[in-house]
Parts: sequence; structure tokens; C-alpha cells
Amino acid sequence: MRIAIAMTGAVLLLAGASAVAAGLGAFDAFGAVSARPLLDPELVRFAGGAGWFLPSAAGAAELLALAGQLWLVLQGRALFHRWWPDLDAETRVRARTAGDDLVRDVRSLPGVEDARVRLTGTADKPRLLLNVTCTGETLVGEVYGELGAGPVERYRRAIGMPDLPAVVRFRPVFAPPRRRRRQPETA
Repeated sequence: MRIAIAMTGAVLLLAGASAVAAGLGAFDAFGAVSARPLLDPELVRFAGGAGWFLPSAAGAAELLALAGQLWLVLQGRALFHRWWPDLDAETRVRARTAGDDLVRDVRSLPGVEDARVRLTGTADKPRLLLNVTCTGETLVGEVYGELGAGPVERYRRAIGMPDLPAVVRFRPVFAPPRRRRRQPETA
């Protein structure tokens, strides 16, 4: 969907830029484009004879612009709720305290190097995002089982949301092979 919207935006931008360039006379070498009327004379005659055409075209353009603005507002709202949960202040404080405990508990698991926690979503659909960085040799299934049985369940109880969905993302880190340093040759 994003590619289609980006392509539509690019086509509309190019069409608008070419219309402005034509109006300023950039294409006059190919014929007097800037001297011609903006609308075709046939369309002007049709619009002049039918008093409904131009107002209905303007109304349709306005409705299309309004729909685009509403879509943009909804996208901004979704992005805002992804980073800042729509929860009351007391729940945020409990979530921050429980999040610190959760990070400490997750980091204490074997093979886990780092953990990051974020409570996102809306008041109707909150969710827990947990990013776990593990060493390359860590058995992810075991860490996942330990998370569900212990730290994540304690987090849910601490903030008072026993049915809170949790999204756990694992990121394995493989250590590069160690190189042996060359010993300086003694003469």
C-alpha cells in the first residue's frame, strides 16, 4: 500500500511541477504552451452551458482532499500511539517500575546480553514489546519459555493487565572470530 501511495504522490508532484513550468513558459520552445488557456475550449463551453459542472467538480475535489487529510491524521495518531501509550498516569508509573524489573530479570537469564521493554498501543489495545539481544549460541526456545513463565507474567500482574499481549523479538549477536596478533619477529 505504501508503494502505491508513494507512486501516486510522485506522479501528482510531477504533474503539478510540469503544469507550473508550462505556465511559466518553460515549454514555449515546443510551441506557445503558456499562451494557451488552462482548460480546453470545449470544456469551457460545456462548463459554461451546464451550471452544475464546475461546482460539482470542485465539491468532488474538496471531498477527496478532506479524505486525504483525515487519512493523514489517522496515520499520525497510529504513529503517536505506537510510541506513547494512551494510558493514565498511574498505569504509566507502574509500567515504568515493572519494566525496570522486567529488564533486570531478562538480563539475568543465561545467554541474554540486553533487553528493552516498551508498553505501546491504545487504552483498548495495549501491548508489551520486548526486544531481547542474545548471544549466538543461546537456545531461543528456552529463553522464550523462561520469559513466559516468569518475568513477563510478573510484569502483567504488576501493571494489572493479566491478558496483556506480549511481542518478543530476539536478536542474536554472533561474536566475530578472534584474530591472533602477530608476534613481532625478533632479530
